[in-house]
Amino acid sequence: MTSVNPAEARKKTTAAAATDPSSLARGKLGTTDLVAQSLAVGPITSAALLGGIVAAKGGSAGPLYLLVVLAGVLGLGAIVVMFARRFTHAGVMYEYVGRTIGPGAGIATAGFYYAAYVILGGPTMLIGAGVLGRDLISAHLHYDVPFWLIALVVLAVVVVLNVRGVDLSVRAQLVIFALSVLPYLIIAVAVIVRGGVHGNTVQVFDPSASTAGDFLPTFMFCALLFVGVESAASLGEEAKDARRSVPRAVIATILIVGAFCLLMQYAGTIGFGLPNVAQTWASDPRGLSTLGARYVGSWIAPLAQLGLVFDMIAVAIGFMVASTRGMYALSRGGLLPTAFTRLSRWRTPVVGIAAFAVVSVIGVVAVAALSSATGMDPYLGFSIGATFGGLLVMMAYLVLILAAGYLLVRGRWQRAGWIAVVLALFTVAAGIVGSFVPMPTDETRYGVWAAVAVVLVCIGWGGYHSRVKKHRLPEAPRAVDVMETVEL
Repeated sequence: MTSVNPAEARKKTTAAAATDPSSLARGKLGTTDLVAQSLAVGPITSAALLGGIVAAKGGSAGPLYLLVVLAGVLGLGAIVVMFARRFTHAGVMYEYVGRTIGPGAGIATAGFYYAAYVILGGPTMLIGAGVLGRDLISAHLHYDVPFWLIALVVLAVVVVLNVRGVDLSVRAQLVIFALSVLPYLIIAVAVIVRGGVHGNTVQVFDPSASTAGDFLPTFMFCALLFVGVESAASLGEEAKDARRSVPRAVIATILIVGAFCLLMQYAGTIGFGLPNVAQTWASDPRGLSTLGARYVGSWIAPLAQLGLVFDMIAVAIGFMVASTRGMYALSRGGLLPTAFTRLSRWRTPVVGIAAFAVVSVIGVVAVAALSSATGMDPYLGFSIGATFGGLLVMMAYLVLILAAGYLLVRGRWQRAGWIAVVLALFTVAAGIVGSFVPMPTDETRYGVWAAVAVVLVCIGWGGYHSRVKKHRLPEAPRAVDVMETVEL
């Protein structure tokens, strides 16, 4: 028997896949590229749009609740790292859950996980970018441009970048983030240096303060700030060294997003003033831009708004990257039509990209039609989509955590992993409960019910394939990297 070095085995597997026209582009991405992909979580979008909701629910204690959630998300990150070191499959949830607790669970989880990514990165972000872009152009250039036209132009850009190659897509995300984040950092520093309304204070970490809000309702929105931090794992097959790069990218992204959102939440809280933040920031969807005009100057407000639009474009790019890899993996496993394995000349899943674009166009056109017929604010489409997709992703996280717990019980992960599982389970479960209790009374409740319906459909889909079709996950070398010494 001859022992083969694992590193050499991985190199041979990667080299073979690199010349296979039916495989994704292997060995193109480094750690920085994967961090860029995980930043598709959209920290600017999260801090700017969800920060006001966190303030509305959590009051002056918003920064504290966000810090608590960060600990739980780090636990989730540790779970993703554990799976990423075992598997490098583009399917992520399909692979992680399916190989741990069974194909049916893996198929169902992958179904609602990728549905969430399509909805979040497609119509949701396009509508948001379209509405904010329309308002920005109207306010500063005095032109009235339909939001749907801006949304479709953004979609065209996102499609071209995704088709042209994964390396171009992730680097475009990184450049967009670097440029977009600058106005927000300037605003935060200015607010903190000037002390906000009443000065810098540690009272933002006091949940018993009279200005503090409730913990559980705030928890869900704090957790939503981090949705997507694991998306680097979807590029495992295209990374140079997935076992090293994916774990580093996931943890680095959680820390980057956590630090940025905590900074912005603190600045927003003292900037509006602890007694008033729950009312003033919550009622101003461009709250951080408002603070910029107040503490820096009117010149920075349009730059911050433009940065928010660009960040939404980066989110759309990243979610298209992740979801189309998922479609490719499911098709390779025989769960979607074989057309979804078709690749462009740049080895990108072109049919999945087309499907993503079609869903996006349908969503944008539907909201535009409703807005025209009923006078509905089109931004409501963004809110419903964010609720719908965010809840689906949280449910996928829950299944992943349960899969990690199963590995712990079976002794296939270090016992210290219980810390990660408990932290992550508490965070995700509280986020899901907060989605239902109390049930939203506004239109976002439709997003909640739609998420429940999709989960039930996907459970049926997974059960059919596992029980009736006797589905088994593929064992192709290109699908799963060589992780251990091979005995010959």
